[in-house]
Amino acid sequence: MAVIDIPGVDTLGDQEETLGTADDLREEVVLDIMQQEIVGSMVKIEFETSLGLCTGHYLSTELGHEEINLDAESLERLRQLFPACNGAFVHPNNRDWVEVSLAEIIGGLPEYKIYSRVVTGGIV
Repeated sequence: MAVIDIPGVDTLGDQEETLGTADDLREEVVLDIMQQEIVGSMVKIEFETSLGLCTGHYLSTELGHEEINLDAESLERLRQLFPACNGAFVHPNNRDWVEVSLAEIIGGLPEYKIYSRVVTGGIV
């Protein structure tokens, strides 16, 4: 196998910077475990719409499909996008998505991918 030396290109250095160290990976795993939802935990989420970021929180339950308590600006954004909007829920089959609840049936419910999720409180 021939090694080609191209001046000014240091591919190995770039790879080392992106891979990280074992300590970095351990920290990520620990943070992941700390952020897991448990029944009774308060969770703050954000998701992006075409009109901007929406924020809210919900109380994690065993049943799933929790109602999201949206802040006033977020609810207004959703109502501008969907005049029949009457709230939002954590998607029942995929907890990485938000399902917008509508008063009228339009052949499906709008969904948004959750941008960030932070467990803010312990068991209530």
